Amino acid sequence: MIPYGRQTISQADIDAVADVLRSDWLTQGPAVPRFEAAVAQRVNARYAVAANSATSVLHIACLSLGLGPGDLLWTAPNTFVASANCGRYCGADVDFVDIAPKTLNMSVAALSEKLAEARRRGRLPKVVMPVHFAGEPTEQEAIWALAQEFGFRVLEDASHAIGVSVQSEPVGRCC
Repeated sequence: MIPYGRQTISQADIDAVADVLRSDWLTQGPAVPRFEAAVAQRVNARYAVAANSATSVLHIACLSLGLGPGDLLWTAPNTFVASANCGRYCGADVDFVDIAPKTLNMSVAALSEKLAEARRRGRLPKVVMPVHFAGEPTEQEAIWALAQEFGFRVLEDASHAIGVSVQSEPVGRCC
């Protein structure tokens, strides 16, 4: 069997979970704001909000961007279904941008070509969601430049890349 991933779980990690399980707080207890503060600090964000899953976070982010019926979200085809489903939960249409064979991330060349064609057809995406696949950061600067040129919002799915940085900038920006 091929493992999905290899985790590193220390005794301190196990002890921290056991402490929460033994406490009076399984949800929304004092460990949650400590976790949120630690994540915000790690990714250089003003705030972090814990949720039950990355799927829920992506859905909430799509809602915050006003994604809805008649809108279009583009993402990568080789990721967990949440990257596409979050758009569908909002009533948007979803389409896919091919990946680069070397990185398995969204291909900037394919995105650029697809955007040019979408502009000709008058149907540009409202949101493009590149996925930092397996911890490998995408070519975000190029994607942000395309967002400026074509007017879409960028929602990075960094679910598999928390803590990853590119040129000292943490991945996972929105908007």
